[in-house]
Amino acid sequence: MAKEIIYEFTIKKPEVKQVETQRKNKEGELETVLSNKTVKTPVKIVVQKPTRRMADDAEVHYSIQLSKAIKMGIVTKAMLIKKYADNGGALTEDESRELLRSLKKLNELENEYKLIATSTKDKTNKGRSEELEVEIILLKRDLQALESSLQSVYQHTADAKAERSTLMWYVINLTKQENKDKGLVSFFEGIDFEEQLEDFYDKYELNEGFDFDVVSKVSKIVGYWFYAQESTKEDIAKFIEDDG
Repeated sequence: MAKEIIYEFTIKKPEVKQVETQRKNKEGELETVLSNKTVKTPVKIVVQKPTRRMADDAEVHYSIQLSKAIKMGIVTKAMLIKKYADNGGALTEDESRELLRSLKKLNELENEYKLIATSTKDKTNKGRSEELEVEIILLKRDLQALESSLQSVYQHTADAKAERSTLMWYVINLTKQENKDKGLVSFFEGIDFEEQLEDFYDKYELNEGFDFDVVSKVSKIVGYWFYAQESTKEDIAKFIEDDG
C-alpha cells in the first residue's frame, strides 16, 4: 500500500551530461561530436507521512535523547518552569495578560470558523470564512512572536534538545527523492541515522545549490507539520510561500 504524503515538490538539479551535436568537418562531411553540457533536470522530492511504527520509533528516539541530555546535567523544561514560578515567571505581567487575551481570541475565532464550516455554504458564509482564515493566521503569528521570549528561555532545556533531535529524525526518515529506476529512495545517504545526520549537515552547510535548497525546504515542511500535524498540503504551501 502506498504511503500517505505530507507534501511533495519538484526542484531542478543541475547535471553535467554528454550531448551529441553534429558539425561539418574540413571535408564538408557531417560528424557527431560529444560535448559536456550542464542541464537542469527536474527532481521530485516527497515528504512522506510517518507510519504508526515510525511514530513509535520517533517516540523512542525522543526518550533516548531526553535521557542522554539529563545525564549530561541539562535541566528539563519542568524543572525550569518550577524555577521561574518560584521567581515570578519567565514573562512580564503585561506579556502574560497579552498572551491570555490572544489565546482567548484565537479560541473564539477558531470556534466561529468551525461553526461556519459545518453550516450551509453560501456567499456570506464563504466571505466570513475567508476573513476568519486571515485573522487566525495573523493572530497565530502574533502568538508565535510573543511566545518566542519563552522559547528563547526553554530552547536549552533537555526537552528542547530531544525535540530538535526528533524533528531532525523525522526530516531524515521522511524525505525521499524519486529515482527513475528504483522509485522513491532516501534523500540522505548513510546506513544509519548518524551517517544520514552527517549527510544532512554536509548538504546544509553548502549554503547554496540543489542539496541546500532541498534540505532548507524539507526542514521547513517537516517543522510545520511537526508542530501542526492536522495541517493540509494547502496550509503548508501557504506557509512556504509566506516564509519566502
